[in-house]
Amino acid sequence: MSHLRTLFLVAPLLAIVPQVHAQSAPAPSFGHAIVGTWSWVTFGGTCMETWQFRHNRTLLSTSGQEVAEKRYKIDATADANGFYKLVETVERQNDKKDCAGAMLDGPGDQTTRFVQFSPRGDKMLVCQAAALKACFGPLQRVP
Repeated sequence: MSHLRTLFLVAPLLAIVPQVHAQSAPAPSFGHAIVGTWSWVTFGGTCMETWQFRHNRTLLSTSGQEVAEKRYKIDATADANGFYKLVETVERQNDKKDCAGAMLDGPGDQTTRFVQFSPRGDKMLVCQAAALKACFGPLQRVP
């Protein structure tokens, strides 16, 4: 009889466990070719930019003395010419100059870029428009 009483007490708890687990489980990770760390040496090797795109759609970027944390959105698929629209929004930054001598405006500042990946996915070209004009890079994927 005590086994039956234990079963009646344990069964409702077991029914609740999957619901609690589902509510506390982390959101599925964001998988995209951009996720990872990318680097580019500029101005004849005198300055380095590093962009770390994380699964949670945050970006840590360094360029010269500038360090910035941003949120990003990127198209799930490329357009007909292989470009992905990338929108970055500054969350925090250190008010220092980047490799080009420019400074971010601050939190809320938004930049739209268009990126294209090499066939192997180890290089990324960054452009102002969805065309091979006004581009920089390629950035190399850091293993």
